Amino acid sequence: MNRRRLPWRWVWAGVTLFCFGAAVLSSAVAAQSADHAAGGDTTVFDEGPTAFGRALANLDPLRWNEVRAGKQRFMRLWPQRGPWADADSCAACHFHDGRGPRPDQMQSGLSHLIRLGTPSSGGDPVYGVQLRRTGDGVPAPGQFAVRWEEIGGRYPSGERYTLRRPVVHVSGLAYGPLDPQTRMSLRVPPAIFGLGLLEAVTEQEIVGLADPEDMDGDGVSGNAQRVRDPVTGRMRLGRFGWKASQPSLAAQTAAALSNDLGVAAFQNERDVTSLVDYLRALAVPARRRWTEPVVIKGDSLFVSIGCDGCHRRRLTTDPGAGWPELTRQSIRPYTDLLLHDMGPQLADSVGEGLASGREWRTPPLWGLGLLPTVSGHAGLLHDGRARSPEEAILWHGGEGDRARERFVALPRESRAAVVEFLASL
Repeated sequence: MNRRRLPWRWVWAGVTLFCFGAAVLSSAVAAQSADHAAGGDTTVFDEGPTAFGRALANLDPLRWNEVRAGKQRFMRLWPQRGPWADADSCAACHFHDGRGPRPDQMQSGLSHLIRLGTPSSGGDPVYGVQLRRTGDGVPAPGQFAVRWEEIGGRYPSGERYTLRRPVVHVSGLAYGPLDPQTRMSLRVPPAIFGLGLLEAVTEQEIVGLADPEDMDGDGVSGNAQRVRDPVTGRMRLGRFGWKASQPSLAAQTAAALSNDLGVAAFQNERDVTSLVDYLRALAVPARRRWTEPVVIKGDSLFVSIGCDGCHRRRLTTDPGAGWPELTRQSIRPYTDLLLHDMGPQLADSVGEGLASGREWRTPPLWGLGLLPTVSGHAGLLHDGRARSPEEAILWHGGEGDRARERFVALPRESRAAVVEFLASL
């Protein structure tokens, strides 16, 4: 049978239309991928238990030896610990580079630590800034146990919910009672991926997000933390830790070695450098399910109820930020790295730098949906009280009051969409 041939101009038109359609589709996919790639060009694609432990997707192969050396130090048992310590390795508190220890060791005590301080900043005169629970040749400073007190509530639409808050009991203080001015703050070890990108965001961009006097009237202010750099002695922007009390990864690493492992950082400068290389190399996993209608709806609601007032979607890294892999990246951490007053329910009465007991640094939300897969639990907020993103929202107060009230007022389906959006991060 003879087949009619299409005129060449129709064939060419079809090819052109196909190419144009492919270009439009490619452009749309690229736009979606930009939001999908939380860490810019550094983003990795892993949805499993090792999602937080992958190296930057664009890591220079010449760095591999340094990164491997850093991971070995991160994993190893530290033999040169001081007389007091809370753990014997970095990995003991950051299983799979996530929050807390191995899921089967949650009752070991490593799931939490006790920060000691005063309302005006500074630690206990005897026990320092942390209540450590092991001693090497000397009595352990003390022990503590955590029990959870449940609190019930109900949404305006009728559904019930249950929150929990910690009650801490300290025992066995080996060197006398705490100072009357000392306050205790229960903390959980945070996840450690993506820190190199956060360190690379310019100070000007972070400070530019602050609104101490709430000039725009949205109920959200945000203050920049200022702390003394232990290396230079100068005051710098704080950006790491629950109250942004450390200005750099080097300072954060040195503090962790001292407070958690009892290791004098000044005697281990090479170790600090190696550990910092490892932390800078840890990538952010890509978002998942970002094209699903329920997730898109939740994203829109997240903005409309005001969550992005603190959890800023986009930041940009410095063009001259140390490692070329980390420079000029448009990242989506959902944080402003500023301090915010979160109200009396979350206050701990411990001051750090410029941060009061009611102020906390906005935690990044990237990787949030993978926390149960990696860590075996969610354990959100500074003390791990929130077992889900929904519970974390319900604990918001202070500058988070308006967003919480708007979330509570949503119908059940809309609240579920917000939770689905958070699970996609």
